[in-house]
Amino acid sequence: MLKRFWQRRGVATLILLAVVSLVSAGVYAQVSYQSDVEQYLPQALPEAAQDQFELLLFVSDENDYLYSGGSASGGPVGYVTVTEAQGYGGTMTVVIGWSLEATILTLDVPEHYEDMIPWFQRLYDLEFFDQYIGRKYSEPLQLTTDIDTVTRSTVSVVGVNTGVQRGRALVAEQLGDPYPMPEEPIQFGMIEMLLFVGLGSVVALRLVPGLRKFHWARYLTLTFGLVVLGFWFVIPLSLIHFAIWAVGFAPAWQSHLFLYILIFGVVGLAVLLAKNFYCFWLCPFSAIQEVMHILGGGRVTPSPKWQRRLRNIPYFLLWLALFLALLLRNASVASFEPWQALFSLTGTIDQWLLVGVTLVTAMIVKDFWCWYLCPIRAVIDTILKIRRRIKAEWLQKVSPRLKKAA
Repeated sequence: MLKRFWQRRGVATLILLAVVSLVSAGVYAQVSYQSDVEQYLPQALPEAAQDQFELLLFVSDENDYLYSGGSASGGPVGYVTVTEAQGYGGTMTVVIGWSLEATILTLDVPEHYEDMIPWFQRLYDLEFFDQYIGRKYSEPLQLTTDIDTVTRSTVSVVGVNTGVQRGRALVAEQLGDPYPMPEEPIQFGMIEMLLFVGLGSVVALRLVPGLRKFHWARYLTLTFGLVVLGFWFVIPLSLIHFAIWAVGFAPAWQSHLFLYILIFGVVGLAVLLAKNFYCFWLCPFSAIQEVMHILGGGRVTPSPKWQRRLRNIPYFLLWLALFLALLLRNASVASFEPWQALFSLTGTIDQWLLVGVTLVTAMIVKDFWCWYLCPIRAVIDTILKIRRRIKAEWLQKVSPRLKKAA
């Protein structure tokens, strides 16, 4: 009985359990989450007595706070702002200590979800935060013109600067000299244009009859992805890009336009044209896998039975990564792919170990990561399966009506 049930309903049961567990993890994390911002006040304004902080303003929509700090005798010392902004892996909490004249005294990011991304540490190593110390609220504090950015940490840098801008707006309002938040500039440049070129090239090579016969052209798009998305801009499609949406940390489209084009481009093309235009065509790590296989010359191929088993692993990894990201409200835990360390040339020991194991295995088994471990392929394949299922059910309902009409 149980065996028969598992054969008939096993896959549907696993899918249902996976969905229920993900929803439950997300609900639990949202309900149980509590942020105690008052613990950061003494460190932000050391001159103030710990029992002399008073909440002056709270903006619930943005989850931003403005506190005043006083001395032991009760005299005013300064202000502290606690604001939230979007980082690479989710929201970050930016805490700033201000003087009575609204000059920045301290700046820290005690809560963030960039822990698994080594690039955030570069902000400390390159003394990015020190640029703000001593600046007055009336200064523009614009990136690139007033504040130097940090290469390969752009998303985190933008998040910190946004937090500073929000804090400055709170202090300025308190002083009776409102300083409105500057509008987010739409960042459309070379990388966005190149991404359109890359996606457009793959679509043309796969759909235009006259171009489909040029099989060698796929290596051109793979090289494009390796150079542009991999080593140049270091922004290959990653599971974290989907996890931030699942956790509820959608970034501002104006400053993350490339991310929106990449995600909605790949997903949208899969939905509209029923094909995967990223894996094996534009993915930089897929290019690395093929190069390693050519160098290794291995011809090991799992049996059909083991192929079916191994190809289920990416779905399990996808579920596990999303489950942990939702449960911990931390999208960065979903970023376990080896290309983060490989293309940035920065990573922890375990990340480099995964890179080594993956590349060596690729020399023996062709596209080993892509077929048997990659969560991105699992995401796109899931979208394609849902599309086929919806289309089949729609045709099943519509076809009888068409026959009657005929």
